[in-house]
Amino acid sequence: MNVTAIMQQILDETLLPFGVLSNHLRRVEADNIANSQVKVNGDEYVVYKIVSNRPKTYGDGNAKTRRVYIDVNYYYLYEKHDPRYSGVDERLKAIKRAVLQDPHFALANDESDIPDSNNPYRGVNIEFVYIGTVDYGK
Repeated sequence: MNVTAIMQQILDETLLPFGVLSNHLRRVEADNIANSQVKVNGDEYVVYKIVSNRPKTYGDGNAKTRRVYIDVNYYYLYEKHDPRYSGVDERLKAIKRAVLQDPHFALANDESDIPDSNNPYRGVNIEFVYIGTVDYGK
């Protein structure tokens, strides 16, 4: 189970058709998207991170299940009253739908605004939890 890889795949499938790049822990910038004619949307990006990884242990001392919390931060460059924000809102809903299609995921905390910083981007945070078993044989 590699939750980071699972989350990256879900985000890529959901956001790359709109030119929105996503990455674990930091923003990545690119001029183009490999194997795609879609133009990179420099006004929006996603950064996600593993917030906590809580193993559950049992009688033999080995972890059998994991509960992994993942923060997804969606950043955009314009005000909420800008007409382009409706696209952001649609993509946020699409992220939730795509993540929650996997039965291992649940919504831990729904959308909340990220506090302002010196960064010109505004943002929305969503927190998911992944609950799954650990296979030590692989």
